[in-house]
Amino acid sequence: MIDHDHVSLFGPVTCTCTDEEAANLDLVTRYRAARVSERAPFLAPDFVRHRAGFSHIGELFAMEGTAGMTDESIPDRRNILLELTAKDDKVWGIFRVVGTHAGTVYGIPPTGRPIDVVEAALWRVEDGLIKEAWYFGDELGMLRQLGVTPPIG
Repeated sequence: MIDHDHVSLFGPVTCTCTDEEAANLDLVTRYRAARVSERAPFLAPDFVRHRAGFSHIGELFAMEGTAGMTDESIPDRRNILLELTAKDDKVWGIFRVVGTHAGTVYGIPPTGRPIDVVEAALWRVEDGLIKEAWYFGDELGMLRQLGVTPPIG
């Protein structure tokens, strides 16, 4: 067991965790700091993303040939960690996605509007790489900030 600085909504916290948990926290912190196009080295070859953070927006606005999010979607994107904790091979996190909507996001053309939405995630780490992930974003908050009304019917 080692003492490790922990990201928390309540300020810096030092917690006691295993070497594995500390390494997993470090891995996820570095992964979230990387641009979308630079994240592959953090992922296992057979990585599975079970849910994208804004997948319902993607279903509503799906357009042929569009990706969910790329580096161009929010080129000044910052992921601000609000809470990050680990237990065994799992890491849980809450973070803010902050930036400017300058490129297509899940089929929504650029609006130039600022984005500041909360997203939660769960990652499972295996052999020092992220093996699985689940993301849950504030989709209604995203649409409101972009000034977009979801299609009905």
